[in-house]
Amino acid sequence: MKLKIFIIIFSILTTSIYQAKSNEPFVVLDYNQGHDSSGKLNKDNIFVKNQSYSVKHKIKNGESLSDILKKYYGNSGLNMRIVEVSLIEINKHAFVRKNPNYMFAGKTLVIPSIDHIMNLVKNSKNFSSTQSSQREHIYFFSP
Repeated sequence: MKLKIFIIIFSILTTSIYQAKSNEPFVVLDYNQGHDSSGKLNKDNIFVKNQSYSVKHKIKNGESLSDILKKYYGNSGLNMRIVEVSLIEINKHAFVRKNPNYMFAGKTLVIPSIDHIMNLVKNSKNFSSTQSSQREHIYFFSP
């Protein structure tokens, strides 16, 4: 608990200093999310081991976006909300009005690499739906 409080305080201080000095996104993996019920992080996940790795996936009938995210990024420690938004942005053709609940079966998704996701976030001014000065920086914290 003390470590979590320290990280939150450190992140607040770092955020204000970092925003003043840089326009680059700052990304730290979140090891609270993406764990299975045993709490183990999958260090062998190919997306984490090779940050430039990407693959294509054909959407099957009845398949959900969360199923796909779990299959490729499960237990990776990545923030799944950021991954989800990135996947939708990259694959607009496969979703009805960018809605993650409505995918077209039979469409092929590009499952982006971590590098691709970071570049998308770094270069996109409209990545987040909220307007904020912190929108340009993505922070993932680990306890």
